[in-house]
Formats: sequence, structure tokens, C-alpha cells
Amino acid sequence: MTTRSHHTGLAVIAVFKVVKGLLLLFLGLGLLKLVHAEIATLFSLLIEALHLNADSRLIHALVLKVDALQPHSVLLAGLVSLGYAAMLLVEGVGLWLEFTWAAYLTVVSTSLLLPFELYEVIEQVSMLRVGVLLVNLVIVFYLISQLKRHTLRSRAHLPRHDSAI
Repeated sequence: MTTRSHHTGLAVIAVFKVVKGLLLLFLGLGLLKLVHAEIATLFSLLIEALHLNADSRLIHALVLKVDALQPHSVLLAGLVSLGYAAMLLVEGVGLWLEFTWAAYLTVVSTSLLLPFELYEVIEQVSMLRVGVLLVNLVIVFYLISQLKRHTLRSRAHLPRHDSAI
């Protein structure tokens, strides 16, 4: 494999992780803003603004679920989202800089989710679920191949910046 494709593959994965991390960061911050808000009222206003049929079974089921949300559940979801966003951003930046530790972190964190994604595909096959599973499998196998080839930088190979004291 050429050096160019190596950099391109890592760059694509890094950007993918950073974009996911930023989306989850915004989601988490939004959820934290909603902790003490009247979520059901806001959701009803959203349904009206989007001109959705409020009598639809799907919309009605969603309204009931949103109405049942408790502030502590919204807070927990927001905090989990922020934590996962932080990890994705660290992975993305580390992969962009081609650090070995970032590849290991990404392989472990992505691999831990594969059984859940496989379960989701088995429960109900959809293009989205299969696509997510395949993308994550490609990421894991690509990073493992890069780690086996020792093409990533470790801290030992970074240039030293000794400061004069």
C-alpha cells in the first residue's frame, strides 16, 4: 500500500470521527439545555411547525414517549452524548496526527460496539444498520492492518523540543 493511500485512509477516518464527535457534542449540549424545559410542549410545537399529522399513530407514539421523558433521563443522555463526543474527538484528532495510541483506541472503542450493531442487524435488517456495521468493520480492519505494518507514529518517534532552562 502506498503512503498516499495510507494518509488518505487515516484522514477519512479522522474526519468521520470528528464530524460524529461534533454532532454528538451539539446533541449533548442541546439535551442539557432541555433538562428543565417542557419537552413535550416543545415537541408539539415542532410537529406543528413541520406541518406533521398529529393524528398519525407514529407521531402519537412519539409524543407519548417524549411526554414520558424524565429530566434525569435527559440529563443522563446529554452527559453520555458529551462523553462519547469527547472520545470521538480525541480519536479523530489522534488519527489525523497518525498516533499509534489513537488507532488502538479507535479499534477498541469501535470493536466494542460491533456486537450491538450485529444484534441490531439480526433484529431487523435495514440498509442503514448493515451500512453502519460494514463501515465500522472496515475501520477496524483498516486500522489493524496499519498497526500491523507499524505505519503510525508512536510518541517515541516524535521530534523532541528540548527547552533551554
